[in-house]
Amino acid sequence: MLSAAWHDIQIYYTYPRLDAQVSKHRNHLLKAPFCVHPKTGRICVPIDPEKIDDFDLEMVPSVTRLLHELDTIGNTATTVDGTSGEHHSG
Repeated sequence: MLSAAWHDIQIYYTYPRLDAQVSKHRNHLLKAPFCVHPKTGRICVPIDPEKIDDFDLEMVPSVTRLLHELDTIGNTATTVDGTSGEHHSG
């Protein structure tokens, strides 16, 4: 009997629980790696708990920054056939 109670306690404190509000509303952040925070636009990134003192929130990428970086790369990239990735109309 005590073994069953101990098992229940372990499950209660260690098994992942889902919040009903988070599960049914799309605007809640699920805190899954690489999801986007709806208000800040920052990406949820995994961190090393051993290096938590070195964590810098300002270095966490945002969707805006990533899109800017992708645009920059797209404008300077070279395609497989060796031509410039820049598109010119003309």
